[in-house]
Amino acid sequence: MAKRNENQTNPLGVVRRSIWYVLRTVLIISLLLGLAFAVFTEGMYISNMFIIVTEGMELRANAVLENDSTNDLRQYFSQEFIDSDELLNSGAYQDYAIESFDYRYSIKGFRVLPWGKTGTVTYTERIPTIIGTPIQDDVAGPLPQWESVKYKVQLTKVDGSWLISGLIVLEENPEEEVRPTPDYSQLQSSAVH
Repeated sequence: MAKRNENQTNPLGVVRRSIWYVLRTVLIISLLLGLAFAVFTEGMYISNMFIIVTEGMELRANAVLENDSTNDLRQYFSQEFIDSDELLNSGAYQDYAIESFDYRYSIKGFRVLPWGKTGTVTYTERIPTIIGTPIQDDVAGPLPQWESVKYKVQLTKVDGSWLISGLIVLEENPEEEVRPTPDYSQLQSSAVH
């Protein structure tokens, strides 16, 4: 019993326990701050990638359909991608004046690490309706339809900005997810009588 009281009053034991308490507290706080920083950074990367992919892919479709310049695409795509993109350089719609089109997309997932310089996005692109007329009378055939494609979009961080550096076709003409139509007959009137 006397030995136990001696350990509790030993100044070296108190210092040792105090140091362990401080180190353990500092370690736990550091881990929590590191985790919070990683979650914040990954969230920031995902939101930036979402904007780059959605705006960039719609601008790409617009450039293909309306035969626009690719200068605006440089904010979203790497120059190597712009130079090698078959659809962008195909001229498939150059004989038509496109009046309007209905661009639709869906995003399924993001893959990026807080310390990473690359990321991927699963992206499905559809243009079910394209309205346009032939520029010249000698153009034969109907307006080409846009093929729906499910892509794995590859992004690379260049000078602090995300750019689309590649598109890998995962599936051509993927099935469109059926969304339930609301049944308005099931709604009850909330009017007070």
